[in-house]
Amino acid sequence: MGPDSTSVAGPMNGSTRLVKGCPCFKEFGKEKVCLNNDDIIPIVSIAVDPMFLGDTATVEDLANLKSDNESMCYLLIFLDAEGEKTYCISQGQKIRINEQDVKASEILAALQFVTTAEQASDGIVCSSCLYKYLVTLGDTFDDVLTETERSELISAYVRDITAQMAIELIGSKEITDPEVIDELVSSSISQLLTMRITWASVLHDLKAESEDNKQLIELISRYRQLARFETIFLFQVSTLRESDDKQVSMGLLRFMIDVAERIIRVIGIIRESSHSLSDTSVVPDYIQALLDDQVENRNRTEKWFTNLVKLLNTIEIRTAQKSS
Repeated sequence: MGPDSTSVAGPMNGSTRLVKGCPCFKEFGKEKVCLNNDDIIPIVSIAVDPMFLGDTATVEDLANLKSDNESMCYLLIFLDAEGEKTYCISQGQKIRINEQDVKASEILAALQFVTTAEQASDGIVCSSCLYKYLVTLGDTFDDVLTETERSELISAYVRDITAQMAIELIGSKEITDPEVIDELVSSSISQLLTMRITWASVLHDLKAESEDNKQLIELISRYRQLARFETIFLFQVSTLRESDDKQVSMGLLRFMIDVAERIIRVIGIIRESSHSLSDTSVVPDYIQALLDDQVENRNRTEKWFTNLVKLLNTIEIRTAQKSS
């Protein structure tokens, strides 16, 4: 769930859709293989944009798109929502894992977990994301995973996905080194703590000058509150990364959703207060400079936490369904 899933998928054409990436695509070093039908077949892959294939509306249309090369992979799949089937475009076959047809609805649900950091031009990362969803939250592996194994996979997924979201929130991408991720999260926490001190200092100066400018004081108070909530969120990410206990991961899930929802609400208040303030008040230059610096960060923060809430809520709901 991620940010905009349309960047990895073509538009819906009736009840069908073309999607970049495939859960059966795997890369082992320099070797690329297809795992469809529970087999291991060496392949040559090329990334094909859905827009190049025009109006592919039915399963019958796939015959015209099939490659003559049995080892060719387009990293592109066709979703038939009405028939609840997923097809390999390059080979014209149904996608099957663990002797089961992969449902179109599960791929669509998995696309909500694809974040910008997980989107790659060759489809590799997206493919891994699709596979992770099928293993942890889909129905494909229901008969081969114990409840303990599923809990461990889900808790690991929560740790990974929140760390990725945190890195995107910080403004970095495509970082996989655990030590680098930990350093970035720690550095961002320090920066947020410094920012809270800055907002507190501005508040102190404003109140010392006059209590009349209540709108500006309220706006700065909200920015200080936002920095506090972001700091709490990153502390939670750090806690998850330090713990291998699946109960800790799942126990923090609801709390993280609550913090993310609070961040979204505060940003909404800040936006309304900023619009009102710009029409009615004269803001000191040094404060205006601080506020201007926050606009881009605020917009990025709102986008990512909105997607994070959707993602974590889906994990919580699906986990509850699997446990019932």
